[in-house]
Amino acid sequence: MTQNAIDRKDKSTISMLIPFITSVIMYFSLIQHTERSSTSSTVLKCMPIFSLLFYVMLKDSKASRKANYHSRIFYGLVFSVLGDFLLNYELFEPGMGAFGVAQIFYIWAFGMKLNKLWIGTILYLTGFLGKYVSTHWFLFKLFKLSSPSAITLFFENLNTVIKICLPFYAILLLTMCWRSLARIDRSDSYLRIVCGIASILFVISDGIIAIDKFFTPIKSAQVS
Repeated sequence: MTQNAIDRKDKSTISMLIPFITSVIMYFSLIQHTERSSTSSTVLKCMPIFSLLFYVMLKDSKASRKANYHSRIFYGLVFSVLGDFLLNYELFEPGMGAFGVAQIFYIWAFGMKLNKLWIGTILYLTGFLGKYVSTHWFLFKLFKLSSPSAITLFFENLNTVIKICLPFYAILLLTMCWRSLARIDRSDSYLRIVCGIASILFVISDGIIAIDKFFTPIKSAQVS
């Protein structure tokens, strides 16, 4: 592919992403002025993903391999927008389930061809240590307790579905991030780089939601 062809392809990609960029700007500009579970906040939360669905539908995917990739990303986005909708109406368990299915589609799309196990190891260790430290900090801060019995009591008070499903969802989320980052094999693969950065932001966003939901309120958690 010549440099001119690459430049035309890049410009075409950027133009198709304009609705997404616009919706993201609108989201961060307006979401603080809305109430959770309102129609306006739901529209703002879902608009960026709908614009990405629009982008995926516009992408040329004649090759079977690319067609499979795009269809899996498409279904991942469908379940993501469903998850955002449910979470915005305080339906945490169904929302987590929808996002769990979305992560499976994303992992399926990214594949396991480029292993880069060191990325996965770092992510899993960071996730485990983050959960351990945040739990102990919360219990000590709120109850002035740090004993194993206090931790056991805390987890016993959690919803059974959450106790079972949350660790599985965390593994799916971190795996999705690992597979996305593992695909960055060249410095000029800017779409893969953007996708990798987005996966990291996805992990951070879900982490903020979890901390706000189970540990301590975060003032700007609705932005996540």
